[in-house]
Amino acid sequence: MPAQSQTDFSIQKPELSHQDLMLFFNAMDEVFFSVDSINRRVIQISNGCEKLYGHKPAEFLANSRLWFELMLPEDQHIVADEDEILERGGKVNKQYRIVRKDGAVRWVENKIIPCLDETGRLTRIDGITWDITDRKEAEEQHRQNDARYKQIVESAQEGIWTIDENEKTNFVNKTMCNILGYTQDEMMGKELYDFMDDEGKAYALACMERRRRGSKENLDVRYITKSGRDVWANISANPIVDENGKYKGALAMVTDITQRKLDEEALKKSEANLRTIFDNTDSSYILFDAGLKIVSFNALAQKYSEEQNGKKLEVNAPVRKYFTDERWPVISSVLEKVQRGETVTYELSYTRADGTVQWNNVRWLNVKNSDHKNWGFILANKDITETKIAALERERITADLIQHIKDLEQFTYIISHNLRAPVANIMGLSEMLKEDELDPDEKMEVVDRVSQSIKNIDTVIQDLNHILQARELVNEKKETVYFIDLVNAIRTSIHNTIISEKVQINCLFNDAGSLFTIRSYLYSIFYNLTSNSIKYRQAGVTPVITIESRRLNDKIELRFTDNGKGIDLHKNESQLFGLYKRFDTTTEGKGMGLFMVKTQVEALGGTIKIKSEINEGTEFVIQLPL
Repeated sequence: MPAQSQTDFSIQKPELSHQDLMLFFNAMDEVFFSVDSINRRVIQISNGCEKLYGHKPAEFLANSRLWFELMLPEDQHIVADEDEILERGGKVNKQYRIVRKDGAVRWVENKIIPCLDETGRLTRIDGITWDITDRKEAEEQHRQNDARYKQIVESAQEGIWTIDENEKTNFVNKTMCNILGYTQDEMMGKELYDFMDDEGKAYALACMERRRRGSKENLDVRYITKSGRDVWANISANPIVDENGKYKGALAMVTDITQRKLDEEALKKSEANLRTIFDNTDSSYILFDAGLKIVSFNALAQKYSEEQNGKKLEVNAPVRKYFTDERWPVISSVLEKVQRGETVTYELSYTRADGTVQWNNVRWLNVKNSDHKNWGFILANKDITETKIAALERERITADLIQHIKDLEQFTYIISHNLRAPVANIMGLSEMLKEDELDPDEKMEVVDRVSQSIKNIDTVIQDLNHILQARELVNEKKETVYFIDLVNAIRTSIHNTIISEKVQINCLFNDAGSLFTIRSYLYSIFYNLTSNSIKYRQAGVTPVITIESRRLNDKIELRFTDNGKGIDLHKNESQLFGLYKRFDTTTEGKGMGLFMVKTQVEALGGTIKIKSEINEGTEFVIQLPL
């Protein structure tokens, strides 16, 4: 229930009767109350208490401590000094949380005014309480937004630089510091002219005058780095004004364009004309008029059109010719937005002839004539494959870090549960060996037990080594791996088992029978899933294992299906791929197989899911990137 913090609940019209006042108070969402401070009891409370607290006025009149009891326990310290303040004649204004009768938690603000008699004794307090939950939630959202914006600013690829009204630096992000070679502390408080030569300073002074008049500009500026090197930067500068429109400084988004400047200078020195520049940009451009006919295009646009559409661009050809019937409604909608003055940007991907994926950033811009009327449109298309791949690589690295953390948790488990026990056993047995009264047979038994504990430790260490190796990709060479070759190799390695158990292995690879990947990892995945299907077969049932593959866009999907015992997923799904987790103790094993399968699948950038029913079999579904 929102309320205004400046609400004055004192009575301004004494001619109103008590009944009239209560009608007024009871009609409001705020809770008005009076408390007899001498007898410590509530003597008056408005009906708003039921909406705010969920309790009727009679409940507060009957229980004077109900206020305090409804307060969230961890917030009760907030009002600990209220009595002392009120007894001195001071006003109280507090914010805290309460628990409604229905269990909901709400934020409230409470204002209390004391009433003292002629001796200065506190006789009564009057107060008002209102719901500020929405405001508190908005404040928390604002705090979270501030933190998020700060993270964005600090991780931005562009430099961010703000100055005050005296041209003194009051903020720079890390990228800005990297551009100029200074630390943030070194730049704080310095004028922007301190990073320029005399020529640059004169230019900047003129720009700053325009900024003070409210001008927004995009400029190319030359700075001097800490090491004395020239660096060119593109600056998108905007004035900062207060609520009254008074100039308070400026904000600049800074991009290092030193390389671009060098390229431009090289083009000038080679006396290249505008067409050469146009044809050698990293973006393709198509210019067409208001009638949607092509006016001009550069060489890269022609290249993209031939690769993506199989059509050559032609001057005066209608743009509609280069889009499919399905795509044209979308393009028409885009053109309508651009004609209204919007710049439409989106990303598209397509598969090249060599099977690789190219990502493009597409921009549609409006071209106006000198009368600011629509003259035509520009379609800009830029290859952002490297940037996109880098972003995907960052996502992969993040996923790897998360997986490494999970691995560390598993290692902690191993150390605390699987290493500690045998170490403790060895320590105890070592103490026994120190006893003189042990006969030779007893000593030999102790030595045998020590030896077994050491073997247990060695087994755990070997398991750890396998896990670590499963996460290492650097030294592994990728190659084209044919699935049928893996299956044949597995058939050879477990030939005796296949014959003795009459195992049937069916393969349906069709047109998706290979993958460019790490052979050892994929073999391990195939082997573990196949051997598990045989190991956990149903008694009296001929084991049938089906391995299928199919292509899904940029992924290969593998399905391993069997008719074995199955797994109770309702009971075991959360721990299914855990280290040393076993769900069938009737068969020998360590609980390493599925853990290693999941680890290797994720190391290859893939995912694994399972479907299973008891006595019906199991299906593992693996998706790996092409």
